[in-house]
Amino acid sequence: MTKNKFFFSSFFLLLALLIFLRSPCFFLDEGYWQIKYDSYYDYSLQNNFLKSILYVYDYGGYFEFARNIISKIASYFPFFSQKIDTYFSLLIYLAIFSYVYFSKSLIFNNKNYKILIIFLILFSPPMTPEVWLTAPHLKTYFGLFTFLLLLQDSSVLNGTKKILYRFLIIFSGLSSIYSSVFAPIFFLKYLFEKNKDKFLNFLCSIIPLSVNILIFFNLLNNANRFAFDIGKIESFSYNILIRPFFGSSIPKFFFNKLSITNLETILIAIFLILIFSITFAYKILKKKDKIVILIISSFILHSAFVLVGSLYPNFVGGRYSVIPGIILLTLFIRFYQLENNNFFKYSFGLLIFMSLLIGIVEFKYFSPLSYMLECKI
Repeated sequence: MTKNKFFFSSFFLLLALLIFLRSPCFFLDEGYWQIKYDSYYDYSLQNNFLKSILYVYDYGGYFEFARNIISKIASYFPFFSQKIDTYFSLLIYLAIFSYVYFSKSLIFNNKNYKILIIFLILFSPPMTPEVWLTAPHLKTYFGLFTFLLLLQDSSVLNGTKKILYRFLIIFSGLSSIYSSVFAPIFFLKYLFEKNKDKFLNFLCSIIPLSVNILIFFNLLNNANRFAFDIGKIESFSYNILIRPFFGSSIPKFFFNKLSITNLETILIAIFLILIFSITFAYKILKKKDKIVILIISSFILHSAFVLVGSLYPNFVGGRYSVIPGIILLTLFIRFYQLENNNFFKYSFGLLIFMSLLIGIVEFKYFSPLSYMLECKI
């Protein structure tokens, strides 16, 4: 066995072990999300294969192809349905990590950066226990996967790899509404390098977006969840601008210590958003980096989407902040790569390090939602 193969095998065994240790009961018992109470699973039990994999949950208002497939497979083995749900989720997690490790990215361009983004996806504070090892939240991981596909250096792909790449764009988009949202960014990427391959990649991203738009308008009366309330700004700023770097425990300690009210929180949130916007705009103009523009465009688009589309009328929950949070961390990695000023470079590096460190601390025991890792229904 070569040195690289040994490292890869050891590294992925470590990842699998860490995933198991975070919540052993998911593998040994029933997880927090019990599939037997899931409408997708219930529909699969009562319908044939074709109907099951084409199922659309009325209240959701979007298509989840991978979840449909897993639910149908689980319906053939009702006594092991929860385990099938968990192990398929694990396989998809590890498949995404494998893709990161072996693909050629525009930003994660060496082994150190590949390991860093894998650990951030595994450990960082945005990765709330709410989306952990369950088919209902695989759409979050497919959304992250599409973001990684967007950052793929597709110029190195040829033949079968191009076909596989485009298949993954379509499959991920059909499995996650979050993936569909990246279609305009694939078009932006095409505009940067106007060639046939980039345009075909964009066309592939349009397919799942078109499917979800048709579903949304067909179920408009049942899926009327797209609304905006000022209260969302407060939870948005906390979950997407603060928690990715500082976790949950530290901000809540200071907010409680200072007795900050909801109105004050909103004002602080608006101030933070303005500071972030000005900083990002300055960096874009200064660096003129196409990758930065792709990442920031992804962040703005996904942030707007979760602000309007989150389930609750006045709250953006932690599960909606996963993708914008990881995109924001990726942006800071890119700033670190580009920055020549040592003060700013080390500041970006420190924030990334803090995110990873606090994420490790909150990985199992110190998250506000840690009970979800203990299979307590």
